Amino acid sequence: MEDTIKIKVPNWAEDIKDEGILVLLALLTKINHRYGWEEWYNFHRSDVNKIKGNLQKTSHHLDPYWPLIQVAKPYNDELQFKMKRVFKHDLVSVKIEDPRQIRVWCYLVGCLNHNLLDKDFYGARPPQSSAFTNEDEHHLFRSYDITDG
Repeated sequence: MEDTIKIKVPNWAEDIKDEGILVLLALLTKINHRYGWEEWYNFHRSDVNKIKGNLQKTSHHLDPYWPLIQVAKPYNDELQFKMKRVFKHDLVSVKIEDPRQIRVWCYLVGCLNHNLLDKDFYGARPPQSSAFTNEDEHHLFRSYDITDG
C-alpha cells in the first residue's frame, strides 16, 4: 500500500515541489476560507517551522507568488501571512508522500476539526492571533516535537 494523501492548495501553487510549503499553503487556505480573506494571520515562528521545517531557508519558494501570498516578520518569534481570495474551483489536489508531512497535515486537520483554531475557543481570538504571540500554551504544537521518529 502506498502511503500518500492528497491535499487541496490554490492552483497557483501546484508546481511547488516542497511538500512542507504545500502543507502550509493548504492550512492557510483552510484558515482563510473559515475566517476571511485578505487578512493578516499571525503564527508563532516555531509552529511554522514545525509545519514546514526551516521557512527562512525556503521562503524564496513563495517569492514568485508575492501578489497572491505575502509573508511578514513583525517580531522575532512571529510570522504573518496574507493571501488573496481563492475560490473553491481554483483549488487543486496535490499528492503528499513524505510521512512527516502526512503526520503534520493530519495533526493540523485535527486542530481545525476540534476547534483549536476556532474564533470562539474559550471566548478568545484564534491562536494565530497576535494577542497570543508570547504565550506558549497557544502554540499549535504544544507538548511534543513531531519531528521525532
